[in-house]
Amino acid sequence: MFDYEVVLKQLQSVNNPNSIHGIFPYRGKISAIDARNMIDQFPKGICLLDPFCGSGTIVAEAQEVGIRAIGVDNNPIAITISKAKTMSSKFFDANHADLMVRKAMRVGEEEVEEMADWPRKHFHPKTATQIMRLKQFFSEMNDFEKGAFFGAIALSARGCNHYKWSSNQIGTIQYPLREIDFFGKFHDKVNKNSPHLLADTDSEIHQHDTRGLSEIIPANSVDVVYTSPPYFDALDYTSYYTKFVYEIMAKHERSDIKKGLIQKFSTYKDDMKVVMLEIKNVLKPGGKAIFVVGDKKTKDGVINGGEFFTELVDWEPDYVKQRGYTGSSSQIWDNVNNTDRKEQVIVWTKH
Repeated sequence: MFDYEVVLKQLQSVNNPNSIHGIFPYRGKISAIDARNMIDQFPKGICLLDPFCGSGTIVAEAQEVGIRAIGVDNNPIAITISKAKTMSSKFFDANHADLMVRKAMRVGEEEVEEMADWPRKHFHPKTATQIMRLKQFFSEMNDFEKGAFFGAIALSARGCNHYKWSSNQIGTIQYPLREIDFFGKFHDKVNKNSPHLLADTDSEIHQHDTRGLSEIIPANSVDVVYTSPPYFDALDYTSYYTKFVYEIMAKHERSDIKKGLIQKFSTYKDDMKVVMLEIKNVLKPGGKAIFVVGDKKTKDGVINGGEFFTELVDWEPDYVKQRGYTGSSSQIWDNVNNTDRKEQVIVWTKH
């Protein structure tokens, strides 16, 4: 394993437009550039685990440099996006995506399922109909196409509302709603992101509660745990653009999904104590746990994320490194709220 201190680079930008990570605007995802900067410092022959993989940014970046990576998350949409990013290009066929659209176009009007009330009011009627037509063939899509389908839903929601919303937050409905060619947006997502698929992949994606990590990951089998844990200010990972997907797919109740996620501030400390014990169990002796965290703004000031996690568990960190936010929406909110929040990287070693 490595015994040096990781280098924490100052970011001027958090986005990499020339990557697969724009396939879906998953909320709160770690910067792909930051993830790669960290991963490039790891030995190549390791097994890396991201126990809160979200949309699979860390797993996909590790896979790209030839590191075997495992991603775990309990959010079904996150799992779909992670699988889309890490699918082998050997399973991709552009003609199959075209076939899905052609089949959707042949569906009769009377066969089209009506979209649920909440998402329907945000889409132009013709766009909503196209979404529901293609949804009928979701089970026939491969992992990548499913991710592109979800991404096209988010992109079309923005488009119908005249692109007044940001790429990661939704706003008020912009009347009159603009008609967007959903089939075209689906093609755009497929064509833009498929060139980033890798032929040789060695990643695993698991939908599972991280509080039961040792149920799916053998003890003493992981070299590095590298993750950005759920925000301890109780960020809702089922809201914004993911809410559109949940409501349209109608396979999962958002309230049920939330029960399996760590996003309640009242129970956050207890939940994370369990998680840290699970992480200790799956790490090899000498293995590293690396957490990227940040400060939390409260009515009484700012809680330092590094201090919060250091005091959370009886596991003395090797070191904590800190930097200011740059190139992200966090910096914008600091300007608005007159705060100066920091981001920390905490490194522990299993002795």
